[in-house]
Amino acid sequence: MSKVKVMLAGIGGYGATYLDPMLKKADNGEISIEGLVDPFPQACKYLDQINERGIKIYASLEEFYAEKSCDLAIISTPIQFHTKQTLTALSHGSNVLCEKPMTGDLRDVEALIEAREKAGKFIMIGYQWSHSKAILDMKRDVLSGIYGKPTFFKTLILWPRNKAYFNRGSGWAGKIKAADGTLIYDSVANNAAAHYLHNIFFTMGDALDAAETPIETKAQLYRANPIENFDTSLISCKFKSGAESLYIASHSTDITLNPVFEYRFEKGVISFDENDSAGRCIVGRLADGTERRYGDPFSDQTNKLNIAIANVNADVPFIPCGVETATAQVRCIAECAKQPIINFEDEKKRLGNGELTYIDGLYEVLVDCYKTERML
Repeated sequence: MSKVKVMLAGIGGYGATYLDPMLKKADNGEISIEGLVDPFPQACKYLDQINERGIKIYASLEEFYAEKSCDLAIISTPIQFHTKQTLTALSHGSNVLCEKPMTGDLRDVEALIEAREKAGKFIMIGYQWSHSKAILDMKRDVLSGIYGKPTFFKTLILWPRNKAYFNRGSGWAGKIKAADGTLIYDSVANNAAAHYLHNIFFTMGDALDAAETPIETKAQLYRANPIENFDTSLISCKFKSGAESLYIASHSTDITLNPVFEYRFEKGVISFDENDSAGRCIVGRLADGTERRYGDPFSDQTNKLNIAIANVNADVPFIPCGVETATAQVRCIAECAKQPIINFEDEKKRLGNGELTYIDGLYEVLVDCYKTERML
């Protein structure tokens, strides 16, 4: 079997997390890195290793495809480029692993599906939890029916982010639209903590590669930082099954609380707390007292890359999260965008270390909202 030819677009920022495993796979002969794409590669921490191996860096996908081809294109660029670059890669015969979120614009979904079918290639969307063994094992048990129907899912993530975070890259962070009008909707719910909103929909999906789209979405959106979009969100959803969910996430607290979730079903509860000093593990508890341990969903965050590479030569690719699955998140964010964004009062704002803007007492309030299962 020939080496899988791979190209990565976006080698700074999150894209750098692909480079370490890619370089190792290239060194052991598993893949061939045909090229990298980034108009500003100087910030990449692997630049010396790239140059040592003689891997060419192109300024655009068009420049790359003018010289080369690849079996797998990995798109890890800012949100506003995801759709255009995915379509470009498909048109040149490449399969695609595109970072989350898939797009900021619900109108892109039809074009992506049409281009995928025309090319006869696959599109994977890089929500790493959807490709983690722990989550997939958990979902298989959910689908088997041992927990019964879902009733209420809740998730909490409090990740303070400072001025540098919102000023990163080319100025797209915290934006609703790019200068050309392309929808971005960069926010705590659609970027850094998007995985945990998507995982609610993914776990409720009626197949291993499916997600359940809410039939009703209510959102309370707040802003502490000088950005266009929100940095704090409380999102309540209802589903056709009768289940409900509550997602709470913020970049504007003074204290970090890593992802916590509790998924309740008719016959049991599945929970996870990344902050647990005893070890990070998804645990399912059935009504009869049986306990099932699924492991740490953060232990294999690059498994999506492994799956994508294997899919290139697979007769039937395994796509846990494709376009249709990722659309649930896109629809939810589109519904949230209909809600007003409320500015936190200036008198409650505080400035912490590293130019962190946070809201006094917000951590305690949001933790209480999670515990009491309420909006603000």
